Amino acid sequence: MNREISVVNQLRKNIEKQFGKDIQTATDCDNLVSLITRDCKTNISSQTLRRFFGLIKTTSGSSHFTLDLLSQFCGYSNFKDFRNACNNQELELFFGNSDNTNHNYWDRSEQLCQQIIKSPDLLVSTHHRLMSFPMARKYFMENHPLRDLLGSVYAQYFLAYLKYNTSNEAKIFAYGFLFQSSFLLQNTESMDLYYNKVKETELTENVHVIPAGLKFGVQLLYADFTGNENLFKSYFAEMKKARLRYRTASEKSVCSFESTVLESLIFTNRSQEMKFLIENNTFQVNNDEDYIPSKRKETHDEVWKILCAVAYQKMGDKKNTERFLNQINLKNLGTGWKKYYSLLYYSVYFHSAQLDQKIECFSKLKILIGETYFCYYQNYLIAFSKELEPLVVGDINLLA
Repeated sequence: MNREISVVNQLRKNIEKQFGKDIQTATDCDNLVSLITRDCKTNISSQTLRRFFGLIKTTSGSSHFTLDLLSQFCGYSNFKDFRNACNNQELELFFGNSDNTNHNYWDRSEQLCQQIIKSPDLLVSTHHRLMSFPMARKYFMENHPLRDLLGSVYAQYFLAYLKYNTSNEAKIFAYGFLFQSSFLLQNTESMDLYYNKVKETELTENVHVIPAGLKFGVQLLYADFTGNENLFKSYFAEMKKARLRYRTASEKSVCSFESTVLESLIFTNRSQEMKFLIENNTFQVNNDEDYIPSKRKETHDEVWKILCAVAYQKMGDKKNTERFLNQINLKNLGTGWKKYYSLLYYSVYFHSAQLDQKIECFSKLKILIGETYFCYYQNYLIAFSKELEPLVVGDINLLA
């Protein structure tokens, strides 16, 4: 059932509760008109109410005016407030909150992330439970996408998320992460599928700055991966124009448009394009949404340092690579982000480390690949093994 239909059905129930009985006849609608006119000082026709309660067949939905007026009759300012109240009730049911502030839901969602990362069984059971709570699923997925689990059954969460969230922003968000999952697992068939899904989704005005950057990032990475130079140049030219439209939004966001594009480009060797994104990055100057805690900003700041270290290493800029490597503290990465970005960090840190640090770095990289199943990094492991073998006495099979 579409989420909007579900909310409208709930509004019907609330009206009947306010009215004192089920609305089943034309007379009921006439009597309801009198109550609405008395309480809201606004007229509504009995025929409109008969259509709303299904006593008259119709193929069109109710107008904004009707939904707002009926919501006012139930004690809400408008239909938007009624819908938000329904959403909060659902979040309370799922997360078990008595306090319905967004920040509290954020904390409860964060705790759930920590739990499912530790428990494969909970990862599966939570997915099934979320199926019954569309708005909780929307809140959970949009605010806490767990990059560390992209190589697991967690990817199915994004497909379930799309069942009730079909906006262009939701499609780019979900298909973008599914593309990243396919890329890291080196599943070319799935990459083709999700790239086309992202490409076909129009970048409408209501798409937030981060999904907008993700759309271009996916398209650029795919063009590079398939070796389509003309397509890459075309996407990059489009991206440069789009970033200007998102400059103001980037100034209010914990993560800029340029940074989001860069997250995909660091899996390529496009050094000049990466340099452009770094040198033209839009940094946050205003607070983001009030409910986003400082920890998320701290995570994004740490991610930016890692992205810059990777990019400068690929540019051959040792000075700037070392500068950013020396600033990185992996402990600042938030829940569900640590393994994903630590893999990037160790893939760069290895090159500048001393021998004992190289061995430790190699070991951590190997463990992380085993835990995430991100086989994209296997080539790094093979290359690092070949570099270490002549230097390590008594251990000729580092990949074992």
